[in-house]
Amino acid sequence: MLVFADGACSGNPGPAGLGVVALFGEKRRELSEYLGEATNNIAELTAILRAVELANELGRPLRLYTDSQYAIGVLTQGWKVRANKELVAKVRKALDAHSDAKLFHVRGHQGVTLNEHADELAVRAVQTRQSTGWTEP
Repeated sequence: MLVFADGACSGNPGPAGLGVVALFGEKRRELSEYLGEATNNIAELTAILRAVELANELGRPLRLYTDSQYAIGVLTQGWKVRANKELVAKVRKALDAHSDAKLFHVRGHQGVTLNEHADELAVRAVQTRQSTGWTEP
């Protein structure tokens, strides 16, 4: 399963949302979720958590792309966690439960189509203050 996950925040902290685009087989699922008041890092980590939860539910290998260097750092590079400790632990636990999960960094706002779309979904959640749940466009 190929996934692009992104978080957005208006102010930091401020109204926050996340966007996830997941491709598996011939299927595609998208998620736009409003989180309420949160930080950008919380939005990024929660987007990754939603992606890992979906991969675990479907029993699929996961290749996840995020433009969050913070998330990659605290989840895969041993960065010291100072904030969001409970959320980081929850994401790590979900990743540990998945035997075939790999996370990759992609540069944000550089024309990577699916990453840009995940960003659009996250921004839409912030702007509308609404969540769509998982959809199959």
